[in-house]
Amino acid sequence: MWIGLFPELSEVGGIQQVSRHMAAVLFKTAHKRNLSCRLLGLNDPQGAGSFHVGPDEYSFTGFGRNKVALLSYLFRLARRIDTLYLGHVNLSPLALLLRGVRPRIKYWVVVHGVEVWTPLPIIRRVGLRFAQRVISVSSYTATQMAKAQGMRRQAVFVLSPALDPSFLEATSSVDAISLPPPRSLMLLTVGRLISTEPGKGVDSVIKVLPDVLKVVPDLFYVIAGGGDLQNRLMEMARESGVGDRVLFAGKLKLEQLKGYYARSDVFVMPSRQEGFGIAFLEAMALGRPVVGGDHGGTPEVVRDGVTGLLVDPNDLEALTHCLIKLLQGEALRKKMGEAGRQRVEQNYTFACFEEKLTRLLDIPF
Repeated sequence: MWIGLFPELSEVGGIQQVSRHMAAVLFKTAHKRNLSCRLLGLNDPQGAGSFHVGPDEYSFTGFGRNKVALLSYLFRLARRIDTLYLGHVNLSPLALLLRGVRPRIKYWVVVHGVEVWTPLPIIRRVGLRFAQRVISVSSYTATQMAKAQGMRRQAVFVLSPALDPSFLEATSSVDAISLPPPRSLMLLTVGRLISTEPGKGVDSVIKVLPDVLKVVPDLFYVIAGGGDLQNRLMEMARESGVGDRVLFAGKLKLEQLKGYYARSDVFVMPSRQEGFGIAFLEAMALGRPVVGGDHGGTPEVVRDGVTGLLVDPNDLEALTHCLIKLLQGEALRKKMGEAGRQRVEQNYTFACFEEKLTRLLDIPF
């Protein structure tokens, strides 16, 4: 039996999307091999749930954050489990517990970014180091993790995330209240505004906006995503004198999100903490040039000078220059946008992801 255990399978977010994609491939591969496969979500609502990847629907069991119930469930199945796929390093201690019941269990661990860039608590580090397979979403995270956790870099497989099929299939719609006036230029950032992920760079964009507006006066900055940092960012915009040029769209449905990407002129996220950056894929898929931080996994997604521009997240002068360059250069925006679209189509479709993960699953332990 295969078990795919993930933090969440039903919520919005980069880790959640990677988890759904991986769960779908695990289930399909197990089915082809006539193996049983159960998909589990620790933080999903308790009971039966489902998700789609493209036209296909997959069922899973949620545990409502109840770790005791999850452990009880896993221990009942332990003697039937051959391979355990863990969608986050925080779940790795569970594998150690289960191997106490069934030592022959083999397990995989997926790592996403900043959570493994610094030394882990000892129990998670042991859980990670004893895994038979480790998958990282970027080469940067694989290298940083190996240094921080005392692992061999060669033992880590890199598997880039993919654009979700439903994103391109969705129709585009927008909420006109949160959109700038017609014919004005629009910067866009998409991301959760939460205190546990403060390094997205939204604050940096707000700081440079007054200087950008001096050169590009018909500009608005739209931020899609909600969270506990929103009020602080709104206050920052007001204090900077650009409160009327910064629009908070809140948490959006997929068709609305796609509409905002389509309306934007430049996508910007000078992140200091990005393990990969699925939002870059979404913007590039719709032909939008991007500005990102030259840090973390972003340079593996964004080709500097080809699909967008990379800047030091702490260099506000460089960020100002990059934004003005793109906002003033319509031809450059179109050229980079088209290059980004082609890059996604060639490298970051779900079909590419499925093919690569299937090959990894075929490697004998």
